Amino acid sequence: MPFQTIRWVRAALMAGGAALATTANAQEPGTPIPPISLNYYAGDMGIEHEQSARILADDWARLGLQFDLQPIQFGTFVSTINVGGQLNGMAVPTVGPDPDRLDPTYWLFDSSACGQRRNATKFCDEEYSELAELQRTQTDPAERRETVLRLQQMHYDAAAWWPVTHILSGMVWNSERWDNVTNPAPLAPHEGPTNPWLKAVPLTDDRILDWAHLEDVSSYNPLAEEGAVGWLRFVYDTFAKTDVEGNIVPWAAESWEFTDASTLRVTLREGMTFHDGEPVTADDAVFTLNTAVEIQPPAMVARIGSIERAEMVDELTFDIHLTNPDASFVPTALTFLFILPEHHWADYEGDMVDRDVVADGVAIGSGPFSFRSWRVNEVHELDTHTAHWAAPDYDGIRRLALGQPDAIRAALTDGTADIATLVLPVSAMSDLAMSEDHLEFAEIPTHGSQLVWMNHDAAPFSDPAFRRALRQATNSQRVLIEAYQGFSIAASAGPLPELLSAWYNDDLAPVTFDIDAARAILEDAGYSWDDNGRLLFPAE
Repeated sequence: MPFQTIRWVRAALMAGGAALATTANAQEPGTPIPPISLNYYAGDMGIEHEQSARILADDWARLGLQFDLQPIQFGTFVSTINVGGQLNGMAVPTVGPDPDRLDPTYWLFDSSACGQRRNATKFCDEEYSELAELQRTQTDPAERRETVLRLQQMHYDAAAWWPVTHILSGMVWNSERWDNVTNPAPLAPHEGPTNPWLKAVPLTDDRILDWAHLEDVSSYNPLAEEGAVGWLRFVYDTFAKTDVEGNIVPWAAESWEFTDASTLRVTLREGMTFHDGEPVTADDAVFTLNTAVEIQPPAMVARIGSIERAEMVDELTFDIHLTNPDASFVPTALTFLFILPEHHWADYEGDMVDRDVVADGVAIGSGPFSFRSWRVNEVHELDTHTAHWAAPDYDGIRRLALGQPDAIRAALTDGTADIATLVLPVSAMSDLAMSEDHLEFAEIPTHGSQLVWMNHDAAPFSDPAFRRALRQATNSQRVLIEAYQGFSIAASAGPLPELLSAWYNDDLAPVTFDIDAARAILEDAGYSWDDNGRLLFPAE
């Protein structure tokens, strides 16, 4: 019945049913709650996202709700919903295990405080937001932890948004061609310093690593790209990286230290060069940071918000002056920020964010790979930057934009591709490795999360009781088993993944799937049901 309801709603909408709104923007007391739009990643990011959305809608429909399931391609989803402020109804996104998300600021401030660009739900509680800002400035770890624990309790009580599962990432590779492909947990394979690409060793004369993926790159301009950040960081070095134990370790920066509460002194690694052979200097880093602060690229706003300016100290050393003490700056910003070659950017007179760096021949960084070519929806080619201190022991990497999971599976089977990550369900990667002798599989527990978002600016999502009822009716275990075939991690109770054990609030009570309890929450808040079982707004 619930799936039939979903299909009936969608058919009515396609037929132009004027009585059915796709969003619940206006509350009419005592009237049925209109069908709710439910967005999720389209098939380009794997079938598990649609399966998850259908499972969740199926159980939420048991509360008397109807849903219009709307898949959106990944890049569009990120630009319009994750950071674009265009969430109308509900969404079931997945946020990846990026390095900065090992710090609580991403979950409690960026994604949950008033007015933040990555706060897709528009949740806004002034007291909460002040505390979320405070924890960023608390340089005493014990004091900061107390604030972080309190924030998790407030977030949990408000049911601002909640996790469904946490990502069990995986990778599958050709072990007859490549050796020493390392497990980069707790980060996704493309994010860690010990990622499989940099450590891999070729076993044949083929010294190009072919990575099967989907096309998720929109630009090689790091000021603009928001989706494929990990890929671009192969070309553009970050100042720091995160190791397999979650520690922040030097990368392009050899060292850093706070000289006072609001000044971070950074020393670059000696001997670095850009891909055109020019040396990397503190001048380049200062130019990049000050340019970003001046033009405020949307893709960088969340990471540069506390930077006042950068200032050169000597050829390899510079100071970053912050607007106020920021305890999260090193883990969230140094693992993200990059260095542009000033000699290719200083005289550019156009919009730097819109600059087509490929057409201009300036897709040039200092990372372990240099840009060679890009044919959209076909292939990306990077050459090994042999002057890099962490240069891999092979000649380059090709990213095959294969479009569909079936094509990726076929490419791994016939040997066209050497490795794949993320783009296939983990269960499919495991099955593929079991069926093909030349393939090997590794699973990687991460802090990436599948979440439930809803637009707090619209009824009924603005009602905490409604949100708590839907959280109670969120069947995480069913999603884990049916959508992820068991290759996922049970949801934490609060907004932080439990994998962030140093920050996680163990006092939060687990939320167990219980439809009767969810209906009781709604009834206590004044909701009722009509003769057809549809949920009605509370009558005034």
